[in-house]
Amino acid sequence: MKNKKLWIFLFFLLLFLLALFFLPVKEIFQGNVLRFLQNKAEENFILSAFLYVVLCALAGAFLALPGITYALIAGTVFHAFWGTILCALSASISAGISFLMGRYFLHDAIKPKLEKNPYIKKYFFSGEKRNLLLLLFLTRTIPVFPFNLQNYAYGITDIPFSLYFISSFLFMIPGTAMYTVAFAGLTEKKNPMLYFGISLGILVLLLLASFLFKKKNAVEKDSVKESSVNDIKENSI
Repeated sequence: MKNKKLWIFLFFLLLFLLALFFLPVKEIFQGNVLRFLQNKAEENFILSAFLYVVLCALAGAFLALPGITYALIAGTVFHAFWGTILCALSASISAGISFLMGRYFLHDAIKPKLEKNPYIKKYFFSGEKRNLLLLLFLTRTIPVFPFNLQNYAYGITDIPFSLYFISSFLFMIPGTAMYTVAFAGLTEKKNPMLYFGISLGILVLLLLASFLFKKKNAVEKDSVKESSVNDIKENSI
């Protein structure tokens, strides 16, 4: 375990040094990231995409900025398709960093804070054995689980990192597409309404899934209350 912690620490240190070397630090502090990446994308698409992924992954893991910020940049600079892929990739890397921190560094410190969230407490720490792949699908597609908290929570579980990372990337594509496609529509001159319509369709599906999930959760709570009341009555008799 000590060797793993050392390697993880060295990994984060290397990541920090690479960030200082590759990232447009001056532009970041001046707030010109969007313009900088747009100019870079015209010159070198691959370099611009690389800078975007690294920048957003680090910002997401250590600054906890709203995901819509990264989707705005992705949709505006890289358009609908590549914007969605790059945004989901950067979010997955960010989630992976939080996962590793939760598993190797913050296990004992972060768990009491995670348990304050009712959904995370129920689905991660209730003691019931759950299908973690199905849980990943639910938490990545239904917007009721706080993104940063759930990443730390997965680090405390026994799910393999490779499965966590790949599944997170795939399951986050619908949510990121909703935003990136909409922002891509703002820069599309030919048929922007098509982009807005696709984004709206994805939003409706996600809201429907969220509603069904909350309804199912409420029904489960009611059934638990009823069973506990019945147990009390039986014991009193």
